[in-house]
Amino acid sequence: MFIKTNVFIFIISFLFIQNSEIFCQQTGSLRGFLTDSTNGEAIIYANVVIKDVDRGSSTDKNGYFFIPAIPPGKRTVIISYLGYTTKTVSAVIIDGKITELDLKLSPSSIKLNELQVVADKMVRQNETDLGLQKITAKEIEYTPANVESDVFKIIQASPGVSSTGDVTSRYYVRGGGGDQNEVLLNGVTLYNPFHALGIFSSIDPEMISGLEFYKGGFEPKYGNRLSSILNVITKDGNKNEFAATGQASMLAGKLMLEGPIPDGSFIVTARKSYYTDILKNFLNDKSAPFDFYDLSFKVNYSNPYFDKGSKFIVHGFYSNDFINNNNPLKENYLTENLILGGIWRRVWSSPLFSVFNVSYSGYKAKVDANLSEAKPRENTLDDISMNFDFTYVYQSKDELQFGVQNKFLSSSLKQENLLNKTTTFDQTGWDLSIYFNYKFYRWEKVGLDLGFRSKLSGLSKNRPFLIEPRFSFTYLPSSLIAFKFAGGWYSQEVVTLTNENELISIYEPWIIVPNYLNSPQAIHLITGIKTYFTENLTLEVETYYKSVSNLFDVNSRKYDARFFDYKNLDGESYGADAQLKLNSSPLYFTASYSLSWSFKIDEGYKFSPRYDRRHTVNILLAYDLGADWETSATWNFASGMPFTPVAGFYDRLYNENDPPYYFNDNFIPSTIWGNKNSKRLPVYHRMDLSLSKKLQIHLADITLGVSVINIYNRQNIFYFDKKTGEQINMLPVMPSAFVKVKI
Repeated sequence: MFIKTNVFIFIISFLFIQNSEIFCQQTGSLRGFLTDSTNGEAIIYANVVIKDVDRGSSTDKNGYFFIPAIPPGKRTVIISYLGYTTKTVSAVIIDGKITELDLKLSPSSIKLNELQVVADKMVRQNETDLGLQKITAKEIEYTPANVESDVFKIIQASPGVSSTGDVTSRYYVRGGGGDQNEVLLNGVTLYNPFHALGIFSSIDPEMISGLEFYKGGFEPKYGNRLSSILNVITKDGNKNEFAATGQASMLAGKLMLEGPIPDGSFIVTARKSYYTDILKNFLNDKSAPFDFYDLSFKVNYSNPYFDKGSKFIVHGFYSNDFINNNNPLKENYLTENLILGGIWRRVWSSPLFSVFNVSYSGYKAKVDANLSEAKPRENTLDDISMNFDFTYVYQSKDELQFGVQNKFLSSSLKQENLLNKTTTFDQTGWDLSIYFNYKFYRWEKVGLDLGFRSKLSGLSKNRPFLIEPRFSFTYLPSSLIAFKFAGGWYSQEVVTLTNENELISIYEPWIIVPNYLNSPQAIHLITGIKTYFTENLTLEVETYYKSVSNLFDVNSRKYDARFFDYKNLDGESYGADAQLKLNSSPLYFTASYSLSWSFKIDEGYKFSPRYDRRHTVNILLAYDLGADWETSATWNFASGMPFTPVAGFYDRLYNENDPPYYFNDNFIPSTIWGNKNSKRLPVYHRMDLSLSKKLQIHLADITLGVSVINIYNRQNIFYFDKKTGEQINMLPVMPSAFVKVKI
C-alpha cells in the first residue's frame, strides 16, 4: 500500500511541475461566490464571463466560480442566470494574481436580454459532462406533484430512466437495478430516500437548491455504485432575515424555518403525514395504517477573521416510516434513516479548492411478525465516512481533481426461516479509496478527462486491489455541436436483498456482499451528440452499452441447506436516449425519448428484469401565465413491463403444518409458473396538470396550487392477481390541492 500511495503522490506532483511554467505568462485569475441578493443563497449553474475575452465559467454546486488565464487590466464581468437580472461589473485583473470578487444577483421576471445571450456564447462548451444532468430547484417545481411534491418525479422523467408505475418514486437507470443508484445528501449516502413504501421521496423539495444527476460514465470522485449518482444540494438558509414557510397538502403538512446567525445562517425543515384516503388509493388497501415524517437541518458558519476562505457546515437528516396495523394477526413495519455530518470547505490563497467531509449514515428496517404468518426480520447498516477532496485549476484552464475517501461499514441481518430458526448475518468492512482526475481544457475545441479510482482496501476481506479507469472526451467542430464519448470501470460492494416478485417493496435490507461471492462490476461505454440550435434550445442524443458481471441475487434454486442463499448473475443493457430542451422565459419545455434493452443471465437463461421498458416518452411543458399564475403539464408513455405468466395449477395434499391458504377438500392449489418475465403488460400512458397562483396578503406570501393526476383516467395495469387473474390498476383520475404560506 505504501508503494501505491507514493505512486499516486508522484503523479500529482508531476502534473503540478508540468504546469508550473504557465504561471510565468502574462495572465491573472478571477474567482468568487455568486449569491441571491434577497436571501444569500448560492446561485448554482449561473454564467460568469469576461466581456471581449474568450473566458467564462459556470458556478458550481456551491455557487463558486474560477476563471483562469485572463489578460491583465480592467475587465468587464457579465453575470447572468435565468430568472435574475443580468449584472455587469468591473474587475481589475493583475498579472500572476487571483482577484477575489463575490457577486450578488437580484431576482427578476424579465425575459433574457442581449447580455445574457452574449454570456451563454462565452461559457465553456468543451466540458466533458456526458451523462450529467443538472437540475435546478425551479425545474423541480415545474413537475406536477403526485399529491405530495417529489424530487424523484423529475428524475423519473429524465431520458434513460424508467419506473414501474404511478405508485412508486423508485427509478431505474439504463437497465440497472434500484440499489445501483446512489443518493447523496450533502455528500452523504442516503440508503433509503423514500417514504410510504417507496411512493414518495423522503427529501423535502423545499430544502433543495439543485441536483446533479449522473446517468453513467461518472468521474472518479464517485464510486461504489454501478448505474447512477444523484447528488442533492441543499439550501444554506436565509442570511438576511428570519423566515417561516408552512405548507399543507392532502397528504402531509410541513414547516421550514430559516434565518441568519452571527457570521452564518441556518435552515430547519419538518414534515409529517396525516392519514387520509389519498394514501389508500396508492396502496390499494383501504385499511393501511401508514405514517411517516422527516426532519432536516443545516447550519453554516463563515468568518474571514477566524479563517479566511473557510466555511463550516453542520447538517443532519432523519426519516421514519411506520406501518402499525393495530392487529396482532398482522405484521408491523418500521424503516428509519439518520444522517449527521460536518463539512469544512476552503478556498486557499493558491487556485486550490478543498472539501473535508465527515459523516455518519444509519439505516434500519424491521418487520414485527406478531401473530401473523410473516417471519420477523431486522436489518441495520452503519456507515462512517471521511473524505478529502481537492480541485486545482491551472492558468492553462486545466483542472486537477484528487482525493482520499474512507468508509467504514457495518451491516447486520437477522431473519427467521420457514423452520422458525433465526439466522444472523453480520459483516464489517473498511473501504479506503483514492482517486485522480485530470481535465484538459487548454484546447478550445477539445476537452479530455483522464483518471482512475483505486480501492486500496475493499469492504470484504477477500476483495483484491482494484483500479477503476475512467475517461471522457469532447470535440466541438463548431460552436453549435459537440461530440462526446465516455467510459469507465465501476464496482459495488453494498447491495440490497430485493425480491423482484414484490410489486411494492416494504422491506429492503442492505448488506455487504458475502465473502463467498464476487462483487458486482460494470463497464460503461457512452457516446453522445449535443446540438445548440439557439442559446436556449438544445438537443442531446446519447447511446450506451453497459456490461455487468457478478450481479447479486437471491438463489431461487436453493433446494436445501447445501446451497448458498445468494448467487452471482451476469447482465447487460444497451440503448439510446434523446432530449429536446427549451428554457426561455416564460416557457419551459422538455421532450425525451428512451430506447432500451436490459437483460439478466442466470446459468445461461436470459431474461428481462421487471423494470425493463423498451420505449419511454416524457414530455413536460411549463408556462408563466403572468400575474403570478403558473401552469404545467406532463405526459408519459412507456412500453409494458415484463411479468411471469401463470401456466397453470396443480393440487397437492394438505398438511396440517401448512399455512391456512384457501383450499378445497384435502387439496391446495399450487401455481405452475411460465418462463420468467416472458410476457409484457399493455402500454402505459397518462397526463397530469397543475396550476398555481401566488398572492401577497400583508406580510405573507401565499401560494395556492391544484393538480390533477391521470386527467383522462387511463386504466393503466399494475398487475394481474396471481390467483384470480383480476386486473389491478394504478391510480385513477385524482385531484389534489395545496397551500403554502411564507412570512
